[in-house]
Amino acid sequence: MKTKSGFTFCSLALVILGGISGCAHVTSQPTHGATGPTGTVSAFLTDAPADGVVAFSIQVTGVSLVGSNGISTSISRGIQEIEMRHLQLAPTLAFQGNVPPGTFTALNMAFANPQITLADAQGNVTILNGTTTPSVHLSNFVINDPINVVLQAAASASLAIDFNLRQSLQQDSRGNYTVTPTVSVNVITDSASSQNIENAEGIVVSAPSPNTVNLRLRDTGQVVSVVTSTGTLFADDTGQMGSVETGQFVEVDAQMQSDGSFLATRVDSVSSDPPLCFSGIVAGVIPNPSGNPSIEVVVQE
Repeated sequence: MKTKSGFTFCSLALVILGGISGCAHVTSQPTHGATGPTGTVSAFLTDAPADGVVAFSIQVTGVSLVGSNGISTSISRGIQEIEMRHLQLAPTLAFQGNVPPGTFTALNMAFANPQITLADAQGNVTILNGTTTPSVHLSNFVINDPINVVLQAAASASLAIDFNLRQSLQQDSRGNYTVTPTVSVNVITDSASSQNIENAEGIVVSAPSPNTVNLRLRDTGQVVSVVTSTGTLFADDTGQMGSVETGQFVEVDAQMQSDGSFLATRVDSVSSDPPLCFSGIVAGVIPNPSGNPSIEVVVQE
């Protein structure tokens, strides 16, 4: 019997399909550092899904804000490989950076190396990229979207980036896909505390104080500052923020504050071995004579 549904699990017994990684890969690249007084700009990423596509990953090679003076300031942390499909469920913080105060009129994003995972009605899975037949190729490597952001020193601004996967994909008669990134960017006008991250998994990269950790998000590679209060709910095996150690994996629900940090409402520990914990689509159930069937999962996160 074949089935296909959303799934989150941690187990050694699963058959994990190769070619999709739930962790963002980040490498360094030159950035335009802000000097003097700065504000914080945060960008949340979400996706509109496409039929038949169970996973779509693409490298974001750079994100920058263009000021009214023509100067661009980077808010990305290098090359980030992001799986877009799971962002249908909830947005994630993809980019955040310190930016000099001023007026910004455009957001630039650069892309590379798309990969598509397809599943048919029978649960058969196909992974396509630039080297497969059929293949996947980008037709537009850089997008430029107009915005209107006025940022004051020590203030913050938030952007909502919607990657419309349905409109971004075109398929020819031979089954080849062309990716023309279709992105809309909107300035979030709600209060900063309404910008939440939910079920966000990451690794603790440092703990500057007993109530603060710097967390690298698993799905985007973005590093965020997470703080706790007396209202934060901890799982039994997490204890309190003071007991969270560098290198530990945690899952948090948190609300963004005016300074760009996130106030945690919930903190849970998760598997310390990332390959053992993932989310994805169940593509098939494989019977076993022993009576213990295994399942095939297309990993999304």
